[in-house]
Amino acid sequence: MNDAPRPDLFETMDVRRGPVHTPWWKRRLSWAIAAGIALVVLAVWAWRLTTPGVAQVARAEVWLGTVTRGPFVVQVQAAGKLVPAESRWVAAPASGIVEARYVEPGQTVALGAPLLKLSNPQVANAAQGALADYAAARADLLAKQQSQESTVLAQRSSIEAMKVNVESAAMHLKADATLAAQGIVPKFTYDDEQLKFKLLQQQLAFEKERLARLQSGNASLMAAERERVRQDKALADLKQQELAGLTVRAPVAGQVEQLDAETGEEVAQGKNLARVTNPAALMAQVQVSQYDAASVQPGLPALIDPRQEKIPGRVLRVDPKVKDGLVTVDVRLLKQPPGGRVDQSVDAAIRIAQLPDALSVPRPANVHANSTAAVFVLAPGSNRAMRQSVRFGLGSVDRIQVLSGLAPGEQLILSDTSAYAGDHAIELH
Repeated sequence: MNDAPRPDLFETMDVRRGPVHTPWWKRRLSWAIAAGIALVVLAVWAWRLTTPGVAQVARAEVWLGTVTRGPFVVQVQAAGKLVPAESRWVAAPASGIVEARYVEPGQTVALGAPLLKLSNPQVANAAQGALADYAAARADLLAKQQSQESTVLAQRSSIEAMKVNVESAAMHLKADATLAAQGIVPKFTYDDEQLKFKLLQQQLAFEKERLARLQSGNASLMAAERERVRQDKALADLKQQELAGLTVRAPVAGQVEQLDAETGEEVAQGKNLARVTNPAALMAQVQVSQYDAASVQPGLPALIDPRQEKIPGRVLRVDPKVKDGLVTVDVRLLKQPPGGRVDQSVDAAIRIAQLPDALSVPRPANVHANSTAAVFVLAPGSNRAMRQSVRFGLGSVDRIQVLSGLAPGEQLILSDTSAYAGDHAIELH
């Protein structure tokens, strides 16, 4: 056995030392270096946030356009369809029940052809009553006319009889005048005959005046009666028209496009029952962007392409409303397209103006007419395109007028650059 003494464990352990103190100036230097590094990182980060960068884009990924000067035809492009130029709705003239249905959608009808028949007892009774009132008024007028004529004849007969009396009295007075001068007839008798003769003359004048007033009064009464008869006739005609209107007829010659009534259905007055269109007379109805619609006015020339031959036309109407960013424009066709059909798709080019000398460029993406936009313009002899503000004017189908900010021969990026909104330049490689 090894009797060598074992070392004391307490004597072999490390002796604990006191804390080591770093000089104060070394500690401050370390903190200063750390703070400086942090400030540099923050500055770089802030600069990256506030300073636009230069985007790296492959040249093959973008389209370029060149600014040119020369004649500039301003056109607005639109798409739409052919629609009937003449289309009429027929409404129910009165409430009623659909008694018969004479046609179906798609059928060709002549002007005035019956489409539907409605029944309404109230309208029928009113028409019959109006006819009865008119007949009664006519009979009353005839009776009053005959009565007045009889009264006038009686008055004329009385006047004629009085004329005879006056003439007879005049003859007697003339004969008695000679006898009174010879003293055969007493003067008293002769004076009495003169007074009676004057009285008869006055009575004749009164009767003639009475006849004139009777005739004038009768004329006024008959005029009032005739007016009443005329009104009754007008009312009877109106009620007969309403009764006849229960047979709904085609307002134009053409094709039945819609028929919104079934046999036995009760319809209200004013309800649209049928729509008749003339497929032989077509016009174009196209949709124009709300940005371009401000330049479109009635009367402007247009060219309609129904995929067969281009048809000239004129803008007829511009809808005042905007729907889904589009405005509806109606174009009257100066000739009918051969083989054209309702709802056939068409393209349209509406000519706004023709400038003899203007600065223009192919229209960049997301750039609208009469606006100011930021585009990337290539520096001469360089692959770097710088962001630049440009004021644009009239816009055409594929080009747009440049009012300021660009010069002839300059090139700019036409592609959508919205992804580089935070960059001040684009480097093409």
